[in-house]
Amino acid sequence: MEKLFVAFLVVALLTRPHGGACSGSGGQKPFTSIVSFGDSLADTGNLPLWQDPVLPAVVSFMSPPYGETFFGHPIGRASDGRLVIDFVADALGLPLVPPFLAQGQDFTVGVNFAVAGAPALNLTYLQGQGITVISPMNVSLDDQLSWFEKSKHSLCHNGYGDSDCFGKSLFIVGEFGANDYSSILYSNMTLEEATAYVPKIVDTIANGVERLIRHGARDIVVADMTPLGCMAAMLTLLEIRNNVDYDVHGCHKGVNMLSQQHNSLLHERVARIRSGHPYTRIIAAQHYRPIISFLQNPDHFGFNGDETLMACCGAGGRYNVDLMRLCGQPGTAACVDPASTVQWDGSHLTEAAYRRIAVGWLHGPYADPPILHAALG
Repeated sequence: MEKLFVAFLVVALLTRPHGGACSGSGGQKPFTSIVSFGDSLADTGNLPLWQDPVLPAVVSFMSPPYGETFFGHPIGRASDGRLVIDFVADALGLPLVPPFLAQGQDFTVGVNFAVAGAPALNLTYLQGQGITVISPMNVSLDDQLSWFEKSKHSLCHNGYGDSDCFGKSLFIVGEFGANDYSSILYSNMTLEEATAYVPKIVDTIANGVERLIRHGARDIVVADMTPLGCMAAMLTLLEIRNNVDYDVHGCHKGVNMLSQQHNSLLHERVARIRSGHPYTRIIAAQHYRPIISFLQNPDHFGFNGDETLMACCGAGGRYNVDLMRLCGQPGTAACVDPASTVQWDGSHLTEAAYRRIAVGWLHGPYADPPILHAALG
């Protein structure tokens, strides 16, 4: 089955000219805009535009070799090239989605509120719990939704911001949660303590989706979490702490169980939202499943099986990650062929991996229903 999917992937994306659009009857585009919320997996440039940068990543994201594969230079994305949202926009015949903090952009055809480092929970709440937040900025899901609510009149084609404005917009929510759990674990809390936050984090995401529905959203992609225990940066942290409990792929069992519990509860909440809002289409999209598939069958997806848990860009070590020297900083370098690797910098994926996830979101099997099926349905 995986072989058939890979063959389809090659035909669907590698041979399709850039800029090809999905059109409905009469050549009309199924969606007129994309409105995105999330973290670094979706951020198309908000973090570097933040007024008071507080993260080393602000510098590194805007330094070579970020962006080298597609854009030829850093452009604010945490990858060597395009993200899932870029491939989705292209497939829908829409322009790349501009970051909300950019000036002079036409946000009526799309706007991205996602910020690298964004947690689901508010900064003040996390800090009040004694958690050292990796990105101490007010960029949580609630903050991003507030930006949307304050600016939604300017996002509409008709300028009024009424409930009909977003009837042909595709909303994308997530991932959220990875930065919450990472901050908890980086704060020397246990996996059991991190697991206790799962219901609150998932409730926050579900409440955010309900909030968008109240504002007229009719098509919403809700994305789950990556397998955090397979990410090179997390594996490096746990190796330093001598916390070694690996599965057959070399991922950390306990941390991946945390991701699975989060995703399982999120899928339950998505099902509940669907039943309560029959006229809203909720698309459940996956990050976890495709990444595990890359590890299980790397050759089938065009990846080097010896390097699936290693960062392409880093400073050496077992996972090519030095937590004190991030990709883009002095002493780091990128691998020769990012297209053969899954992970870009230990916390994010390569364009090649994002491309394959995007195909699964657009056509299946990594979205229910697939985005293009929903668009044409």
